[in-house]
Amino acid sequence: MSLRVQILEAGRRMLLDEGFDSLSMRKIAREIDVSATSIYLHFKNKDHLIYSLIEEGIGELNRSIRRIADLDCEPLQKIEKIARSYIAFGLDRPQEYEVIFMVRPEEMPRYPKEKFRKARLGYEMLASVIREGNEKDYFLEPEPLTSAYAIWAQLHGVTSVILNKRLDTRVPKNDFITHAVNQITNGIQLNRSSAASYE
Repeated sequence: MSLRVQILEAGRRMLLDEGFDSLSMRKIAREIDVSATSIYLHFKNKDHLIYSLIEEGIGELNRSIRRIADLDCEPLQKIEKIARSYIAFGLDRPQEYEVIFMVRPEEMPRYPKEKFRKARLGYEMLASVIREGNEKDYFLEPEPLTSAYAIWAQLHGVTSVILNKRLDTRVPKNDFITHAVNQITNGIQLNRSSAASYE
């Protein structure tokens, strides 16, 4: 494992365990038994380290969504696959997910404006799938970006409930995920039916 990866993993653990204010480059150095100077060879400061953690997580999530968006299948299938991929990412990689979405923003450095484009890319790709569905008369969504953001919010809610252990014990996790994804696809299918009625 490279030193950079060791630094990122230690920083991620300490951020989630202790919070942003308690995190320091010297603490990370002690954690992985290296000099603080060697850490500064990879990261300029604590903010740079945090941005790198966020970017790496977002990049991995976006790559999985891009693979699905580029598939040769119906738009509705893409939306279902993207929904399941998003939830799976959060549940399989909870630390990365928490750093991206669940650490309180007031504790973090202000995310640079130029980096927001990458952060938005996931639901913008979902919006492009919805536009594709509109063009092929599968859907009749007047505001694809708004629809995509609403779906994104639902997926975040589902993922967060499970990660925070707030899921009702009477509700099986897999059933909950399946039901949530079905609600999303059924909701957009209503507009598919509406589009068909205009033919």
